[in-house]
Formats: sequence, structure tokens, C-alpha cells
Amino acid sequence: MQNQKELVKGLGFFALVASCFNCTVGGGIFRLPSSVFAIAGNLAPVVYFVCFLVMLFVAGVFIQVGRKVRTSGGPYAYVKPILGDYPGFICGVLLWFLATFAFASVSNAYAHFVALLIPGMATPMGEAVILGISLLILAFLNTLGVKSGAKVVLILAMIKILPLGLLFFAGIPHLNHEALALPTHWDGSIIARGAMLLIFAFTGIESALIPSGEIESPEKNLPRALIFSSFLVLTLYLGVQFVSQSVLGQSLGEQGISPLALTAEKIMGPIGGTILGFGAVFSTLGYLSAMTLSLPRSLMAFSEDGYLPKKLSFLSEKSNVPLIAIWTQVIIVYLLAVSSQFEKLAILANLSAILMYILCAVAAIMLMKRSENFRIRNLFIPVGAFIMMGFLLTSVTQDEWISVMALLAASSLIYMKKKKANP
Repeated sequence: MQNQKELVKGLGFFALVASCFNCTVGGGIFRLPSSVFAIAGNLAPVVYFVCFLVMLFVAGVFIQVGRKVRTSGGPYAYVKPILGDYPGFICGVLLWFLATFAFASVSNAYAHFVALLIPGMATPMGEAVILGISLLILAFLNTLGVKSGAKVVLILAMIKILPLGLLFFAGIPHLNHEALALPTHWDGSIIARGAMLLIFAFTGIESALIPSGEIESPEKNLPRALIFSSFLVLTLYLGVQFVSQSVLGQSLGEQGISPLALTAEKIMGPIGGTILGFGAVFSTLGYLSAMTLSLPRSLMAFSEDGYLPKKLSFLSEKSNVPLIAIWTQVIIVYLLAVSSQFEKLAILANLSAILMYILCAVAAIMLMKRSENFRIRNLFIPVGAFIMMGFLLTSVTQDEWISVMALLAASSLIYMKKKKANP
């Protein structure tokens, strides 16, 4: 049974760009240059372009399907009406686990960043209190309505880019051509493995599209917002990588360093490290805000299809938002974040994302073939997405495949149990 109330069309172009940007750029950007350089060395910029190309094809798939499917739920809502209940369910499971564990991971990092700025709070209890208060405020703001939540996302996206932009522009005079020179030999396996790790930093638009039923003029705003936000993310990431790689050199790949803080301190002195400290707080808070806005709609979509209790699809009388779903999602994330027992699952997040993207590409192909105006050239984007996904999957280890397949098997049992109870 579907909700009798209509979701508010409150997500315009700028709000959608801000949501995509915030869902993509989280706290990982403050550790990203070091981890990528440790794997790929001076090939790191190439890895960024590979990930950008992958996500450009993925965005193209979302644009093709999103123009036709206009209900909330993001990839779950895209796959289900085209491929059927079971593929839609698996897609929704992959999306929710990927987003929830990423949300919890960034929440943990956010609490740590804030605690470092407050004397005496850098303890497990102090971080738990900081995170609890912050998530409480974000959840409350989102219960006021989608437009209220979208405004918070937009404001934090604008604040987030300031310290990173400052680091980039302050670092331009320090750019070192020798430190940025590409090696003569390119190892495809290193690029693939680096991209398999780095793709996590580019994922996020699928979470921002969960409230797709609340997007204004999706035919116009969806493609413009996805493409613009993708270029914005690439520009930011490459700028930060170029500056940190030029300033820190080979020491950038050392474990346990805070690359952006060290880079800022070398360029601007001690005040630089402080600025980037606050930047880390606002970056992670922006991510949490965007996820608080979008992810509960996934629970709502599951609820409407009967996989979760009906109460999760309840829309409040005053603001027409999924009130119970918002609070449920925030509580789950808080418990995961303070327990810190989800790190191993985070390693599997990228593989889950790629499998989800493959399902979306299949849905796009089926949708194109059903169209009266079908042309072979229409398959360029989803087929291109398959090729790019296949390249990344070449670096997946046997243990990683076994872990994800076990997760999908467990999810399938839940699906079959539900179908058996409600044939």
C-alpha cells in the first residue's frame, strides 16, 4: 500500500548539486592523497581520471533511467520496475549497506575531528556525546521538511569548499613539475587496484538520488546536476592531490600521516593546520547532513514494498517527510559509529557499489530496448559502464568476492522468507 500523500518537489538544481557534492566528498578527502599515492605513486592523477570516467558513465546510466523513473528510492527504485522485485531488492540492499556503513564511518571520523578541537573531549565518551548531539540536530532539521534539509546541505557544501579551496590556491606557487611527472611505465594492475580503492571517494551520487521523487523538473535538473557535480568533485580532488604531492613528495605515501594538515602547515604555518582541522569538521558534517537527508528514503522505499514495517513509510502530517525512517536511520548509524565494529565491512563497500552499478546498467539497457525510439547508439553509455566496471573488478581478491557473495546470499534468504509469507 502506497502513501496517499504526495512527496514535496523541493530539490532544485543547486540543492541537488549540493547533495551530490556532499554525499561524494566526505571526510576521506583529508586522508585521500596519502592512500592513493601509497598504491600508485606518481600514477595517482591517472587513477583519479579513471575513477572520474567510471562515475561519468555511471551518472549517464542514472540520467537515462532517472528520466523515466520518478519515484523515491534512487537505484532501488530504478532497478525494481524494470528488472523485477528480486533484482530491485538486491540493488536496494547493496545501496543501503554501502551508504549506511559509509555514513557510520564518516560519523566516527567527524566526532574525532571535533573532539580534537575541544580540550578534554578526545575520549570515546566525549566523541560519543559529540556525535549524538550532532546527529540529533541534523535529524531534527530534516524532520522539518525536505526543503529545510536541502538548505542545510547547500550551506554546508559552500562552507566545506572554502578551506580546501584555500589550500589549493595557496599551494599553486608550490606546484612541482618533477613531483608531478608521470612515470614512463604504466602498470594497468596498479591503476586498477588504485581505482578500486579510490572509487569509494567518487561514490555518493546514488545516495543523493534516493529522494528522486522529490526532484524538481528531473528531465532538466538531473543531468545538469550530476555532470556538474562530477566535474566539481574531480577538480577538487586533483587540485588537492597536486598540491599535497608537490609539497610532501615521496613522504606523502607514508602511513599514519594527515596529508592535508601537513601540507597546509608547510605552506601557511601552524594556522594552516588549524584551518584544515576545521575544514575536516565541516567536510564530514556536510556529508552527514546530505546522508541524513537522503538515506532514510531508502528505508521508506523498502517499507512501501513490504520488506520493512509499514511505519517506516509514514509521512508526517506537518512536513510530509518520512519521520520514523529518519530517526530509525540516525539511531542505526549512531550505534554503528560508536561501536567501531564495521571497518571490515567498509572494505567491501566498493565491490557492493560496483555490483549495484551493474544492475543499474542492465536496467538502462532493458529500458532502452523497450523504447519505441530505440537506437543501437543508445547502448553506448550502459555498455561503457560495463566495460569500466569490468576493469575495476579485475583487481578484486577471492576473499572479497566470497564476503560479498555471502552478504547477497543472506539477503536472498530474507527476500525468499518474505515472499513465502506473502506469496
